[in-house]
Amino acid sequence: MGAVPELVSLSISAWSFKARFALKHNGVKYRTTPYMPLFGEFFLRLRLGDWKSKVTVPVLFTPRDGVLHQSYDIARWSDNHSARPGAERLFPEGREPEIRSWNAKSDTVLNFGRHCLVDTLMSDPAGMRKVVPSSLRWLGPLGLVLVRQIVARLQSKYRAEGSSTSMVQALEVLREAQSVLRAQGGGGSLRGRHLVGGGFTYADIAIAVAAQTVKPLGPPYSSGSARPALPQFQAYQEEFADLLEWRDGIFAQYWPMDAEHKAGKAQ
Repeated sequence: MGAVPELVSLSISAWSFKARFALKHNGVKYRTTPYMPLFGEFFLRLRLGDWKSKVTVPVLFTPRDGVLHQSYDIARWSDNHSARPGAERLFPEGREPEIRSWNAKSDTVLNFGRHCLVDTLMSDPAGMRKVVPSSLRWLGPLGLVLVRQIVARLQSKYRAEGSSTSMVQALEVLREAQSVLRAQGGGGSLRGRHLVGGGFTYADIAIAVAAQTVKPLGPPYSSGSARPALPQFQAYQEEFADLLEWRDGIFAQYWPMDAEHKAGKAQ
């Protein structure tokens, strides 16, 4: 491992998105290794020396603190290695139980969202073509075949997580977050409000990313292939319009932009 942490991540993964948000917010320099399910799992297992556990990404290889396997733990680590002066602490003292609870609620939404995503892609060849990574597009039709195999693998790998949650549970989480933000008073827009302690924390990141299930973000925040919209959630976009506006405000304010992004170029 070099002096810079290495993030093994999947561009379409919401959990990778949460980890990237935390690292960028804290100004942590890192390099990214794209993860390709099916093929990449063997090499990741080889690096981890783990041939039995379910291997998932993101994974962060750090120079001195070992390997971190969860986006939540990566975010906590980034808080302790922040290189950006004035960055809000994502885990302020005394607030972690609340933040951990919101992260678990975020995972409820995202587990169901992933279930919807793989089912949608398996039944929609046109949508499948849109998520073929640029690294595979040169293969033409073979690239699409490989992506279909990858999605089928994800469908099988995460079947238990998908069946443990539901649309009802996902909507309950989003409505709870919406209610907490609305209850802060003032009426109108939810922008500038926060879920825990009146300030920006990892709870805001977790729920802002979970709102991707209702309506995906586009460039410059997304990377790689664009995350497709989930037809199962499209009917709820009007109900959660203010929550989506809040989500957009969270990214606009707290996702650091480099000079290229500020000039209007996509990541």
